[in-house]
Amino acid sequence: MDDVPWTSTPLVGRSTEMAALLSAVDDAKTRRAGAVLMSGDAGVGKTRLLDEVATGAHERGFGVLVGHCTDFGDAGLPYLPFSEIFGRLAGDRPDLVESVLTNFPAIGRLLPTHRLIGAQPVPQEGQLDRAALFDAVLGAFTALSTSEPLLVIIEDAHWADDSTRDLIGFLITRLTSQRLALVVSYRSDDLHRRHPLRRPITEWSRNPRVRRVNLLPLDADESRALLNSLLTEPLPESEVRRILERAGGNAFFTEELVAAASMGDGDAVPPDLADLLLVRLDPLSDDARQVARVIAVAGRRVPHDLLSAVAGLPERELDVALRELIDAHIIDVPANDRYYFRHALLAEAVYDDLLPGERVRQHAAYVQALKDQTVAGTAAELAGHATRSHNLAEAFEARVRAGEEAISVAAPQEALKHYELALELFPNRAPESSIDKVWLIVQTATAATLSSQHLRALKILRKALAELPADAPRTQRAELLLPLAEIALIIDQDQEASEAISQALKLVNDEPASVFKAHVASLYARVSDAMGRPMEAERWALRALEIAREAGQESAMGDAGITLAVLRRRAGDPMGAVRQLEEAAVRAQLAGDAAAEVRSRFLLGSTHYEQGDLQSAKAALAIAMRRAAELGRQWAVYGFDARRLLGLTQFVMGEWDEAAATARTDSMTPNASAAALRAVEFAVRSGRGDTSVAEELERLRKWWDLDVMLPIIGLQPAVDAYLQLDQPTEAEKLIADVSTLCADVFQSEWFMARIRFSTLGLQVLCHRAVGEPTAAKELVAKGAELLAAGHATAEKGLPPGRLMGVEGLAWLARLEAEWERLRWLAGIDPPTPEEHVAVWERTVDAFGYGYVFEQAWSRVRLSAALRAAGRVAEANEQAALATEVGRQLASKPLLDEVGGVESGGGASSLTSRETEVLALLAEGRTNRQLARELYISEKTVSVHVSNILAKLGVRSRTEAAAVARRDGLLD
Repeated sequence: MDDVPWTSTPLVGRSTEMAALLSAVDDAKTRRAGAVLMSGDAGVGKTRLLDEVATGAHERGFGVLVGHCTDFGDAGLPYLPFSEIFGRLAGDRPDLVESVLTNFPAIGRLLPTHRLIGAQPVPQEGQLDRAALFDAVLGAFTALSTSEPLLVIIEDAHWADDSTRDLIGFLITRLTSQRLALVVSYRSDDLHRRHPLRRPITEWSRNPRVRRVNLLPLDADESRALLNSLLTEPLPESEVRRILERAGGNAFFTEELVAAASMGDGDAVPPDLADLLLVRLDPLSDDARQVARVIAVAGRRVPHDLLSAVAGLPERELDVALRELIDAHIIDVPANDRYYFRHALLAEAVYDDLLPGERVRQHAAYVQALKDQTVAGTAAELAGHATRSHNLAEAFEARVRAGEEAISVAAPQEALKHYELALELFPNRAPESSIDKVWLIVQTATAATLSSQHLRALKILRKALAELPADAPRTQRAELLLPLAEIALIIDQDQEASEAISQALKLVNDEPASVFKAHVASLYARVSDAMGRPMEAERWALRALEIAREAGQESAMGDAGITLAVLRRRAGDPMGAVRQLEEAAVRAQLAGDAAAEVRSRFLLGSTHYEQGDLQSAKAALAIAMRRAAELGRQWAVYGFDARRLLGLTQFVMGEWDEAAATARTDSMTPNASAAALRAVEFAVRSGRGDTSVAEELERLRKWWDLDVMLPIIGLQPAVDAYLQLDQPTEAEKLIADVSTLCADVFQSEWFMARIRFSTLGLQVLCHRAVGEPTAAKELVAKGAELLAAGHATAEKGLPPGRLMGVEGLAWLARLEAEWERLRWLAGIDPPTPEEHVAVWERTVDAFGYGYVFEQAWSRVRLSAALRAAGRVAEANEQAALATEVGRQLASKPLLDEVGGVESGGGASSLTSRETEVLALLAEGRTNRQLARELYISEKTVSVHVSNILAKLGVRSRTEAAAVARRDGLLD
């Protein structure tokens, strides 16, 4: 299992970096797994240092596994370094690999023998199993490290594909007590601002088990020492200085400049580095130079059989040429029958020096060898060579196969790239090609959706429909409309979904029963449900079941059965729906229908949530999230929804740390999903007093249209933050913006979230009422409009026969309580003390189903109402209950409001307005006099006086004045 290289180049300097790397190795030996991210400019000596680290690890009893990333251009082979690692292990230690495959069969997908053109694919369940693949790689490394500690090196990560980066990130986050060290190297000078590795590097670096090692250029003394070690004969000091100055501390440049100077007069050293590198080839034979060119065109480490097939030299001459290149230190000694340039810069220079015709011919030779399967190769390699050789028909076929192979190893991002390139090449396909364009478009859109790029998928399908000839077969148009409708439904574009699926249904209506027709009918039922047509939804869900039975494909019945369960829930039979969804989940799991299983498990959790059974909701959603990850659908619809709703459930239950953990993202999280999960994170942060969430939600505006739940969830924490910042105008503008967006998305102004939005609007008006007493009439008039909007939504927002869930009922109670509070604060048609207390008692009870935070805030308002009614003991009891919750949640805003901060109550918790009122109160002012002097209503004065009495722990105005004088509060 050892991949320990041999090199004759001396290692100069690097003692600090070497110590850091070997420290990680030593830690791994004692079961403290860790990772090192090693960066440096091209040629600075990263590979040479890693060679030394590998040797040191081997001497310490480690197994060493090395994988390389390669620049394939637009789209490459997913997980290439890991395929190399397990492929090499299979060749060196087949017994070990057999054991690994027994315990982790998903590794078989990565073995090169299963990824070659014409190879038999590994049997698999379902289309995508990304999580299982990642777990298998981690499990394999962990298992291998039980017999001997393991060092895994991934070189040139700046060329890594998306899936490789994701897998590296996964491994880093799972490093615990394994005897495993992971080292990842990359070129720092390649990481421009938009390089896809920049974000992962930043996120990986936050992990406490990750160290950073940056290789700087050698200093003057180290550079001179390296130069002297390379010389066979002394050079004039002037030439030495010239080489050192031009090399700039770059070890590779130093080697090349020394080699060039050793071949002649120093004045002949070319000024351009590419020319300098190519000087190394000048003394070689024609055969050696030709073989170097062939290796450069390969674009990766080339095996001997492929090189032999393409080079066009007899074996004897080829061996001589290879020996010449090795002796000249152009290529490295092949440790496993693969040849590669000692440095990528030299390979790039040789490739760039080829004439256009030479490049085309060399790539064409590779195409022929790979296409005929004279030698082993992958579809991604064949596609790259075919494209560069202008054999576009072959490139098209290879791109399609590469896309299918990428999907089979849970790499939808790479599949999308290959499929999109195949679509570009479709006009160049061979006449005898059997690949259907509509099928290819659907596969491309599917890959985009699995990559959480829904808008991209819609764009692909819309364009295809627009370009489809008017006389195209009806089924072709339907095959495009079905995924379009489903994706539009996912991102809440219900109207487009309805139009698309209605067209599809008309197109297949006269077709015989089939799985496709059943899927169309089933999706029509789902869309009808989303559009508020429950009777039509039920009719078509039942029809979908009939079609599936007629077609003899009961496996196609799952989606329709789930839709019927949803309709049953909304018809007022939630427990019946729960039983139906539980059965559907089991059936789907047994049938291998990943999409139906995840959907049913998510809906099971959401049903429990809607009924207020939060414990059951949390358990069901946790299972849904876990199964989605196992099935590779964690970022697809319902899998991601389960994660987000689980985080919200934990937040509602007061499990804020758990909610934050559920919403946490990493480099593997698609950008759209990461943005959406931020809203759950905002709820926790705002609840604890972090006001920056308001600005952060604004910065996420570009994602609002894609996922309307982001602003719906993020609105309340942002409004709370604005109120903490005393910016009610910004809060009102935000509420208006999100309301307008929702009305547009849901095609109705009576969307159910408007009840909560109206409540938030009333809270803002209450905030303004305290500081803007002269605007009381205007504020109450606005409040009346919000109250009416909330009541109208409760009446019109639900489809006929559907009942409101417990959370909706709680917010409706809160809406009415905030309206009473606004009139109380403004002193306009205020409720009686008894009415005010009663409405807040109802709100406390309404949130008692388990919404810990909102119930605590309702208790704060109830406490104020009780205090104003003269029921001080009861008020203190409610405040104490709210304070206890505030402390449990570490909610500073809640604690500040009830005077429950660590400093306790007392004078230190008085607001500036309360201090002002206390000063006038001590002078004997009445409430009416206070109101006139401070330009506020008598009712507002009464609230302030009640708060002052409670915070000072006294029962009368006289006692408050005495305490104020005693404690110097009036100074």
